[in-house]
Amino acid sequence: MDISRRSFIKWVLAGAATASPFGCGPGSKDKPSGASAPSVPAATLGSERNKDCHDVRDGLLRSLPPPSRSLDVVVVGGGPSGLAAAERCFGSDFLLLEKDDHVGGNCWTETWEGLDYCTGSAWLSLENDEVRALFKRWGINPPIIKGNDSAHWDGKWIKDFWNSDPDFPSYAQLPYPKSVQDDFRRFIRDTAKLDRVKDATKLDGMAFSGLFSGYDPRVQQYWDTFGPSNWGARTADTSALIGLHAAHEWAPCERRTFEGGLGMVTRQLFAGFPEDKKKRFITGAAVFAVRREGKGVLVSFMKDGRPETVSAKAVVMAIPKFMARHVVADIPEEQKKAMAAMRYAPYLVYNLCFDKVVWNLNYDNWAVGARHFTDFIPADWVTHADGGDLNRKQVITVYAPKIEAARADLLDDEEVLAESHAAANELIAMFPGWADHLREVRVYRRGHPMPMSAPGSFTRLQPVTQRDMAPIYFSHSDNSGTVSDMYEAALGAIKAAAKALQHV
Repeated sequence: MDISRRSFIKWVLAGAATASPFGCGPGSKDKPSGASAPSVPAATLGSERNKDCHDVRDGLLRSLPPPSRSLDVVVVGGGPSGLAAAERCFGSDFLLLEKDDHVGGNCWTETWEGLDYCTGSAWLSLENDEVRALFKRWGINPPIIKGNDSAHWDGKWIKDFWNSDPDFPSYAQLPYPKSVQDDFRRFIRDTAKLDRVKDATKLDGMAFSGLFSGYDPRVQQYWDTFGPSNWGARTADTSALIGLHAAHEWAPCERRTFEGGLGMVTRQLFAGFPEDKKKRFITGAAVFAVRREGKGVLVSFMKDGRPETVSAKAVVMAIPKFMARHVVADIPEEQKKAMAAMRYAPYLVYNLCFDKVVWNLNYDNWAVGARHFTDFIPADWVTHADGGDLNRKQVITVYAPKIEAARADLLDDEEVLAESHAAANELIAMFPGWADHLREVRVYRRGHPMPMSAPGSFTRLQPVTQRDMAPIYFSHSDNSGTVSDMYEAALGAIKAAAKALQHV
């Protein structure tokens, strides 16, 4: 039989899914018997725009026409960072350029039959006065997420599993000997003794994996599942400082989101802008060259297949550093090398659309040991954590971060669709009843959405990559903070925009 490479991949993935290590559902270790796995609906594929970006990378966009207009400030990028920078520029002659056909970046919400669902960023924490003041000024108040995360271990789901309190009762529910349960507790007690403030630089330079020696391997396995979906990396590629921060500080913090995730924040923010300001946002405009000339900056972009250039007195680069280093001319060598050293995880998000409620245990649910995804969330949890009408429709958002080496695979539609099929089958192997109610599968892919919290990123790389190149100022969720975070992106962008306006 002659099997093409793509068909072979799809066949292997589907086969791997049916060999899932999971049982049929909470508390069950038995796989369904009898007929073959139920069929999964064909997936609908969505994606960020990447052609112009790849042309920039490959040096194919060289035409730099003369400027067609002059402005005070140009903001490059329409994610949370760009939106916050643009709002700070209200009152000036500004322009925002975004490569996709909508603003929001990784905080982008889509809708199925009236239900909002997330295609990227899921939640945030209003953890300090500055952040709370910002959201109050925006008039945006995401509901609190009830409960902690659940986790799946060898056929058993444990509700509210993770907690930074070593005496939390969930560890006693692990389906393993007491010695293993004690290792989860001991890891929390032992690592609490490390000084994350005094030794921040040392810990940031270490791999998180180095802290698991002497504990049962299942302790590290949990964090190898948790890390990729939160900061893009397994423990071997994670800063020990970031891992410890998550282990000890995330569980007690107050998490917030909307139905549809953080895309609802950018949707509400943009909707609240005055109409005359919205006209200054140009979507489908992929910036491919930013260069200082005289006292100002020339910004060239592709719009509707044609290059255009505008001149500005100052520019805010609200895009990832991996992209900025290809776009901005004459970046100092040390800064450019630091930008190149930043690492980004590709990921796929699958939204499974059901005609009734299929899950209501916890908000974030970690399938430890899964092959084709890490975790899933009910999109409407913040509204219906108490159950609600169980006959309502429901969307389950499934996260599937990939390793860096798999980035190119995301360009292959058939491979991406095969991966989504395998992930859906893996979930159905865990919960056979889901198949009867699954109506659609929607896939969204991004090539570089998540800055990885790799060793050294926080203390060594970020301080160099964010340096000003006046009148060009850098801002993005990879600019500062231990993980990629919406509020870090927004606060940093507001400061960058203030510098740009000072320059003007």
